[in-house]
Amino acid sequence: MPRVGAETIKYRNVCDVIVPGNLCVGCGICAGICPESALQIVWNNYGEYVPVEQAGRCTECGLCLNVCPFWNQQINEIDLAKAEFENITGIKHNPVTGFYLDLYAGYSKVDDHRINAASGGLTTWLLETLLKGKIINRVCCVTPCVGPDTLFRYNVVDSVEDIRKASKSVYYPVELSKIIPQILNLNGKCAVVGLPCVLKGIRLAISHNKKLGDKIAVLIGLVCGQLKSKYFAEYLCTLTGGDPSELVSASFRVKDSRRHHLDHRFEFTCGSGDNTVKGHIYQSEGMSWLWGHDCFKLNACNFCDDITAEVADATFGDAIAEDYSYGNRGGNFAIVRSPLVNKILQQGADLGQLVLDRVSEQAVLERQRDLVKQKRGDLQHILYKRLFQTNVSYVPAKRVSPKRRYDILANADMELRGKMSVASRETYLRLRGKKNLVEQMERALKSLSEDANRKNLLRITRFIVKGKKRIKQAIGNLAGKMHL
Repeated sequence: MPRVGAETIKYRNVCDVIVPGNLCVGCGICAGICPESALQIVWNNYGEYVPVEQAGRCTECGLCLNVCPFWNQQINEIDLAKAEFENITGIKHNPVTGFYLDLYAGYSKVDDHRINAASGGLTTWLLETLLKGKIINRVCCVTPCVGPDTLFRYNVVDSVEDIRKASKSVYYPVELSKIIPQILNLNGKCAVVGLPCVLKGIRLAISHNKKLGDKIAVLIGLVCGQLKSKYFAEYLCTLTGGDPSELVSASFRVKDSRRHHLDHRFEFTCGSGDNTVKGHIYQSEGMSWLWGHDCFKLNACNFCDDITAEVADATFGDAIAEDYSYGNRGGNFAIVRSPLVNKILQQGADLGQLVLDRVSEQAVLERQRDLVKQKRGDLQHILYKRLFQTNVSYVPAKRVSPKRRYDILANADMELRGKMSVASRETYLRLRGKKNLVEQMERALKSLSEDANRKNLLRITRFIVKGKKRIKQAIGNLAGKMHL
């Protein structure tokens, strides 16, 4: 049986174990921090970023492994967070939120932050305030770029205008290999915005490179459910009649005042000049189904147990319950760990620039209930199954222990989503550019769903039959004992 949490095999770099194990999230930190520039981040066939080794450069120093979020480091998110936040006066801890000073719900009331944001605009407001107050000189965030090969990338920006361009959520691969050297050469300090896995990698990199820590003043986290390959955007474009080979720009989570704030849309532009084609698709028109069934999801996301970016100075997510969405324009939950960030947010509320209401742990936990089931419950069962796969030599060590789950329906749902993820990945690659792509994709996914429903019915029937037999046997045994 493979060992968990310790390695019996010596790996040279991430290309020996993380990439072939399909556990790479494509963050690019390994390539950005490598002293020999031995790794390059490229697109693989599935529209995902992965590192490839540059021949003759690797010195087997192991640094790329030590900064990888999915490598079995001896230090995990709790350890990293403790080093930053444990000794702060008034700090509290919850297994889902991580450490926190305060929990808020709210939104920005100024500069159309809320209208243009994915939710309440608190992240945009905070970044602008940090920049205007000269607490930072730059912001490292994800901004749009003109395709067709790449629609979004990490950039280091220094203006309010550029921060606002980064205000919406992006369900598209981005990586930091070229950004890490930029941060190291900055004249001043920056804030970095990222998902849980990215910020874990940043904290790990800081632990190996003090200069990087000196340059990064604030880490801003975003609650994450899953990452998508770039083919997710292409397929959404195809669903509405666009040509993904001509896709040059995209925007996720565009709000529509005529619809509920959760029924946001994906917008795209194909071509240019007289041949420009624009289109959109709403959540209720198929996006939600694709998301909920893990289509185009990166496999590494199945091995992430951090929901709320526990190593960030503050984390922002959607507050979708009616009490905290504040009408139809959306709101944020904020998990604040840094006294500096907490003070800035409170000052914003005092100035009337923010609506900022303290909320209970329970309100935040309820919002993350489904993610807890997946990133904790599913993960335990996934690790348990992976331990007994004969072709697997590496099992990531996570904070949850491998444990068999006996919940038939939960396991069946997890199994279906896993198959949907693989099927969408493989089917799109095979049919990319073909005229019957949508028809074939829908047929493949529908077939999986129908097959799962049949299997679930059979599983439930067997469970009931076995249950009846056990009850009958128990009654018979009890009757025999009473007779004696």
